[in-house]
Amino acid sequence: MSASVGTNNAASLVDCYCYSVQSGEETFMSYVTRNKSDLIAAVQLLPKEEATQELELALTFMQHYMHLEDDGLIDQPKAQHRVLIDRRKSVFEILLDLHSAMRATCVGFKVYFYGENPITSEFIQLLLQYPLFSSLDGDQLSLSAEIPLHLAYCTMVVFESCDLESASDRLAIAWNTNHAPWTIRNVLVQENVKDEFVQLVKGKLKPFTDSQKQFLKKSYEQALAAAKSYGAQLVQSDSDASELKPMLAFVPGVQYLLSSNPGAVQPSPIVAINAFRTAKEAVSLANSNNGGSVSLWTEELSLTFEVAYGLRSQTVWVNSYAEFNPDCPYTFRREDFCYGSEYAVCEKKVKTVFAPTAVMPTNSAERNRAAIKSLGTYVPNKRSYRGNTLLVKNGIRYETLSSPADLETYGEGHRLSVLDNFWDTYVSLDAIDRHLLLDTVHNQRKVVCIPYGVTFAN
Repeated sequence: MSASVGTNNAASLVDCYCYSVQSGEETFMSYVTRNKSDLIAAVQLLPKEEATQELELALTFMQHYMHLEDDGLIDQPKAQHRVLIDRRKSVFEILLDLHSAMRATCVGFKVYFYGENPITSEFIQLLLQYPLFSSLDGDQLSLSAEIPLHLAYCTMVVFESCDLESASDRLAIAWNTNHAPWTIRNVLVQENVKDEFVQLVKGKLKPFTDSQKQFLKKSYEQALAAAKSYGAQLVQSDSDASELKPMLAFVPGVQYLLSSNPGAVQPSPIVAINAFRTAKEAVSLANSNNGGSVSLWTEELSLTFEVAYGLRSQTVWVNSYAEFNPDCPYTFRREDFCYGSEYAVCEKKVKTVFAPTAVMPTNSAERNRAAIKSLGTYVPNKRSYRGNTLLVKNGIRYETLSSPADLETYGEGHRLSVLDNFWDTYVSLDAIDRHLLLDTVHNQRKVVCIPYGVTFAN
């Protein structure tokens, strides 16, 4: 499932700004911190509590990037970089896409903002007042087609072996997050505890705040009409008399509640719920409607790893939700950048958002293979490319799994492309850094987060 906005195959022009690197200037992180209140106020429609949470979380990741050691790659004096930021993304993603791009280059870049989004439009204009962004320089990028952006959401998988009270507590407040790419909008519950779980959730649903109603109204009405057209069983609070209220709908898949508007990249405000019988079926259902992240609920350790390793989602939280550690690389949208760890910065050196133009109307697997080959020799049995890394922090176990990426996916329709003439743009000072760059291309990472102190015996 993907959605995009833009051009309807007609040419469109994307305005260009320039980011320059100058010594002694205020850092971007300092600018965001100093203007935090104004930036939050500039986020439109979205409840301020949610905008605040996204911005604060982004700052913790930015702090991590600021402390990364020099990666040993220096721009050639005449290096030209292009960064494309998608307005349709969340506040969290926009901030980190910009900041990791800044950390990836030492000579600056041209930055373009694509797509329309009333939530982030004024927010981005305030970001562009950072002194190291120039005003419009007259350069424009002429697009010949739309740029895809995959829908991002979290799937909650509830097994009979979980603490149903804790799982229902979490789902009952799912609507506290509506715009972040890890928003819970799909629930899979084991069939033999379905009725009990639904009744628990139903009794815990709380009315929307006025700001939530304002934000969700239009998309809620569309999703409700879709749910009714399929004859879906609806789950809602009996005591909430509002027209807009937290609601779950039993439908065969989350895609049934997605907006028919091709420009919509936000998940439905009505949570889709479906039942499964076995772990194998749960994995299959989650993988067939992959929103990028999963919140998995079970108290059986063996089942946890069986399911977590079988999921194609890049972020898996076990008996928890939205637990972050910037030391780990998180991915929330298929075929897009990661956030956190050194990978986020390295990916900005190697990959860019593919922008269709008259000269290059579609992405090319052949061109990307040649670009990947130019990065250097790939040694598949080196430990730096494979294996798992473990990190335990504040009682939470973060496991990052690294598996081979299918290089053929960098083809037509893929959102990202690999930079041409890489070593004509950068100078490498360290072979280890070259391996890390290759790792961002050749490997797919998954983070499995387990709060051992709460979930399992140590």
